[in-house]
Amino acid sequence: MSTFRKIYTKFWKDGKVIEELTPEDKFFFIYLLTNPATTQIGIYQITKKQMSFELGYSIETVNSLMDRFENHHKLIKYNLSTREIAIKNWGRYNLDRGGKPMMDCIKKELEMVSDISLIEYISENIKREDIKEVFVNYINKIKNLNNDTCNDTHYDTLGTSGQVKVKEEVKDKIKEEDKDKDIKSSNVGKYVKLYEENIGLINKISYEWIIDISEEIDIKLFKKAIEIATDKGKCNKGYIGGIIKKWINNNIKTYDDLKAYELNQGGIKNDRKSKYAREYENENESIYQKPTKEQLRRVKELLESN
Repeated sequence: MSTFRKIYTKFWKDGKVIEELTPEDKFFFIYLLTNPATTQIGIYQITKKQMSFELGYSIETVNSLMDRFENHHKLIKYNLSTREIAIKNWGRYNLDRGGKPMMDCIKKELEMVSDISLIEYISENIKREDIKEVFVNYINKIKNLNNDTCNDTHYDTLGTSGQVKVKEEVKDKIKEEDKDKDIKSSNVGKYVKLYEENIGLINKISYEWIIDISEEIDIKLFKKAIEIATDKGKCNKGYIGGIIKKWINNNIKTYDDLKAYELNQGGIKNDRKSKYAREYENENESIYQKPTKEQLRRVKELLESN
């Protein structure tokens, strides 16, 4: 559930909105774009009873509006079996920025969709190529796994509920494959274990942070950051993140990088000492010791003889 959704002011200048939508249609369309069930990908699950309750409309009015938007205006698609709705032009106006957090959110929400045809419906109007590629790759993955799960003839004979069941099995398989792939490729699991053992429980924000960290530094360096923070009595995500940021700014990304950096810094400090200070350190310390009584006696005898 999102806390807000953006709507462009040009919505009110759109030719279809101006010429074809009634005042009631416009209100209903705004509701479909901004209600609490909406997602980042423009496909979400909502019942007509829920719409009726939130809008204050009767079920009959909601049915009429849904039919008009799907069959006359052709702005949405609704699956009665899965209770999922897809907004046709969602991708054009909302899927317009990239970045890792956005991509991760999209991938997660795609896995929650039961009716794969709705994903294809949305993907047709996505302008950003990198985001569209995520949709297309997911669709192809589902189709390929569908072929492994059942033959085309059997799949065609399944009802909607049967197809959804097959898709659920496919999605579960994809989740397991993606999970294994993440662990094998980036060893995120090791970072998660270190985090939970020393800092605290993982939530969505900290997990995304750990993924980013695992792509920046090696596990030994991450462990070193935790050790430093622990010694300082500040073993928390913010303090550890500050240590790691400082390292990255100095191009330190592995434990070996850190050791080399510390060794180099030690050499620089020695070079900065004055010539006389270095000579003093290299002198035989015995000449600066307090003379013994015997040494004082001999000096006194030498002075008296002269």
